[in-house]
Amino acid sequence: MDYEEFKNLAGGLQSIATIMSFIIGGIWVYRRYIRQQERYPNINFTADINVIGKQRGYWIVELLALIENKGKAQHKMEDFDFDVYGIREDDQVDDDEKFGGQVTFAHEIKKGTFLPKKWKYFFVDPGTSAKYSFLARIPEDISFVVLHSSFKYHDRNNSGHTAEKTIFLKETEAEKIDA
Repeated sequence: MDYEEFKNLAGGLQSIATIMSFIIGGIWVYRRYIRQQERYPNINFTADINVIGKQRGYWIVELLALIENKGKAQHKMEDFDFDVYGIREDDQVDDDEKFGGQVTFAHEIKKGTFLPKKWKYFFVDPGTSAKYSFLARIPEDISFVVLHSSFKYHDRNNSGHTAEKTIFLKETEAEKIDA
C-alpha cells in the first residue's frame, strides 16, 4: 500500500468516524432530552398551613409554599401567587360543578404573593429546596380554610404548577393549648 492509497483510506475512515459520532451524539441527545424528558422541569411543589395561634378574634397562620428542584437544570418562576378561602361555622356546606364537584369555600380571606414586591421572578437551582412563607390572619369564626398556590415558569408559554392545602382549624394543636 503506497502513501496515496493510505491517505485515501485514512480520509474514508475519518469520514465514517465523523458520521458515527453524529449518529451517536444524536442518539444520546434523543435519549437524554426527549425520551428521559430532562428538558422539562422536575419540580416537587407543595403547600401547607402552619397554625401559630389565636389572638383577639383571629387565627394567626403561616402559609407555606415548598419547592424542590429534583431536576438537572435551574428553573426560574414568576407569578408566585396564593389565595385563601374559608367556610364559616354556620355556613351551608355546598359543592359546585365549576370546581369539579368539590366543596365550595365561599369566603375569600386573603390573596397575595409569596414574592417580595421588588422581585419579578425567583429561581430554584438543581438539587435544592426553597421555602416561602406568608403570615396571615383568619377570623376565628372560620372553621375550614383552603390555600391555593401557583406559579408560572419564566419564559415557558404560561406553563406552571399549583398546590393546595385544606385544614380544619378547630382541631389544631394551637386551640388545644388555648383550652
